[in-house]
Order: sequence, then C-alpha cells, then structure tokens
Amino acid sequence: MSVSLFSQFSPSGKDDWEKLAEKELKGRLKELSDWTIGNDLHIDPYATQGEVDPERMARMQACQKKIPGWLNVPKIEFTEPRKTNAAMKHALENGADAIVLALGNTDLRHCEFPKLLHGIKLSDTAVFFKTAENPEDLFREISKNAGYYLKGGVFLDPLAQWMRTGKPIVDEFAHIVSVLNLAKNMREFRPFMVEGHLYHNNGADPVQELAFMIAAAVECIDRLTDAGISPLTAFNRILFSVSIGTEFLTEIAKLRALRFLLRKISDAYQLPPQLCVPLIHAQTSSFYNADSAPYTNMIRSASQAMSAVIGGCNALTVNPYDQQFKNSNEFSSRISRNVSSVLNHESALGYVADPAAGSYLLETMSLQMADKAWEMFLEMEDNGGLVKCFDNGYVQKALKASLTNKINALSGTKVMIGVNKFKEGDIEHNKSKPLSQIDETVFLTDKNLADCYKSQGLTIETQL
Repeated sequence: MSVSLFSQFSPSGKDDWEKLAEKELKGRLKELSDWTIGNDLHIDPYATQGEVDPERMARMQACQKKIPGWLNVPKIEFTEPRKTNAAMKHALENGADAIVLALGNTDLRHCEFPKLLHGIKLSDTAVFFKTAENPEDLFREISKNAGYYLKGGVFLDPLAQWMRTGKPIVDEFAHIVSVLNLAKNMREFRPFMVEGHLYHNNGADPVQELAFMIAAAVECIDRLTDAGISPLTAFNRILFSVSIGTEFLTEIAKLRALRFLLRKISDAYQLPPQLCVPLIHAQTSSFYNADSAPYTNMIRSASQAMSAVIGGCNALTVNPYDQQFKNSNEFSSRISRNVSSVLNHESALGYVADPAAGSYLLETMSLQMADKAWEMFLEMEDNGGLVKCFDNGYVQKALKASLTNKINALSGTKVMIGVNKFKEGDIEHNKSKPLSQIDETVFLTDKNLADCYKSQGLTIETQL
C-alpha cells in the first residue's frame, strides 16, 4: 500500500514561514516586506495556498498564452534601403524571427520599398513598421509587391501619437479603418497598436500602465466599431506593446494581469473567448538605462527579457545596451538579439506556455494588480474615458506623482547599479547624443522633475 509522502509532515501555515524567514534574514524581514506596487498596493513577499481564491486563480490561468514560445524581434533603424535590407536579412539569418523596422521621420517615398524588402516575404516574415506616417499610405506601399497576405503590422498608437504631438485623433482612426478594410482577410497583420511605453517612460507604475492601456484599448475599439468595424476584428487586430522594467516578479505579474484585463474587456463586448487572440509585444525598458553604466544596461536587459518571457509575451525586443548614446553597432545588436535566443534555446523557457502558473505569490500579485488597475480604469470611464482624462489633466497628475516617487526612491534607498551604487569609473564611450536631443516628457509641467531624474544618470524618452 502506497503511503503519501506528505502524510509524514504536518502542514505549515504562513506564520511558520514568517518565523523561518525572520530567522534566515536575521531580523531584517521588514525590509523585505516593504514592497509597494502602485498607489496603495502592498504586496507581501510570500504567499500560501490559503490566500489564493482557486476560482480566480483558474480564471487568471485560463487567460494566459496557450502556445509556448515567442518571436525574437530585434529593432532595426532605417538608414538607406539597401543597407537596411542587408541588416534585416542578417538578423533573420542569426536568430531573429521577425523585425521591428524603425522608419523614423523618413518620408515613405524615400524608403524605396522594393529595395528595402527585397528577398523578404511579408507573407512568411512579420515586419512591424514603426512610423508616424499615414498607415494607409504605408500599407499601400508594402502591399504592392507582397502578394495577397501580409504578416506584421504598424507600430503606431493613435492615442499616444495625439498625446505626443497633438495630431488629430479622428484622422488617425480614419486611416486605420481604411487599412482594416483593405487587409480584411489578413488576420496576422495589425495596423495599429496600444502601447504602454509612453506611460512607462513618463514614470507610470505598473498599475497605471495597465489601467491606461486598457482604457486606450476601449477607446480604440469604440471608435473603430462606430466606424463600422466589428468588435472582434477591432480587438484582435490591436498590437499591444509593453515596456518591461527592472522589478523582476512585478513585471511577470504585470503581463499576466494584462491578459486577465483584456479578457474582461473582450467579455464586456460579448466576444467569444476562444476567438480572442491578443498579441503582446514586450520590449526592454529604456527608462532604466543609464548613460553612466552602459555595460550594466546589458545585464539589466537580460533580467527584463526573462520577466517578459515568463510573463507570457508573444514577441520580444531586447534593446541594445548602447542605444542611449550612439547608434548601435553589430556587437550590441548581436548581444541584444542573443539574449532572447539564449532564453529560448538554452533555458527551455520556450517549452512552457505559462511558466508562472501555480506560484501562489505570482498568482496573488497578478490578481491584485489587475484588481487595482480595473478600479483605476473604471474611475477613468466614469470621468469620460482616456481622452477626456488626458484633457482634464488626470493622466498627467497621476504620472507626475508616480515619477516623483521614483525620483525620491532613487535618492533614498532604491538601488540602481552603476548609477547610485557600485559606480563604474570613467568609461570612454560615445555620448554624442546630447540631452537636448532626447525627447522631453510631454506630461511633466514641472521641468525640474525631469532634470532631477536626468541628474541621476538616467534618461527619459517618450519614444519607442
């Protein structure tokens, strides 16, 4: 007769774990316990089975990615057509699965797409075009010689674009509607995105990032359905793009909470869950990159990438460690590309769809984060939605408070390696990009906050 191994041990409660932790940490348990995410969201450093509602945990897990793996998607800056084409092919031959092609402010007529995309079949390889140009014009250009089916999409968030530039929202959505109609049968082509980068890079905490992103998604879906696009098409053709910060467990929970919240949104539109397939792209944060410690950025990005894939991203962009102060070279591009490859091929993280499932702490964090973000989202809806909340200053006020907290933490107990602790010596590296050329945050009315943050050796960027 078999005897259960666990029958020989008495069950342990949270108090037992706390006593053991207190002993192991030699009285420093309170330091570990001081873990706050967002406004008024306190997370205990450990959780037990009794603290997780099994039904809610099951709902959280049901929303997560079902197919293991992710796309390795390096970002390539456009220079001139043939040179950029060669860089794209080189990346695809050396680990990349797809490409983010940053066109910058290049006039689409100067891209010479037949040369730029020579030998790259957009029906086989996803290329995401990052541009501020008219997405309808872009689609017509890339579809001329690309056959009947395209993968990839356009890295353009019409609401974030409006917040950055004041460009009319109505015009942007009219272009998106046109592309959706032209690409009706191209289910893997997403002509617009909802990004978290603008909020993240202006100091948002994870709860704010989630709340603003789902508020933006609802705004987009409502505008598209008003223009005749079906809710299912509108939802499924959004590319969600998220910045991943340095808090390892928090960022894992943030991505899982995002999928949970997106399920709540799709349910509200009465969409069949089995037909809703959100694509989440994650990129390592530029907010936490330090000019004063460029090589530490390389290490930091590896931790962020691991959070992204454990959290369940569908696509991952690891930014080069030197992107803050010079154009990335072959070495930095290869290292950033290989971070994703190592995680996939050597760590075996690509073999499991939801590696975080079943962790009581991560399940608790994911649910609590989602609940707080949903509360903030409902508050914004009561005040007219994201656009009105930006117009009346609600968004700016929330981000300013969060950024102030981050600055204060950096000046106090918060450790940033190479910035305020374990500083490197004078390393000769190219700082040819002056601060005046780094886009200032559009949200802060008090410029001193931004200057204070920069004085710590960090930079604020409002672009992808």
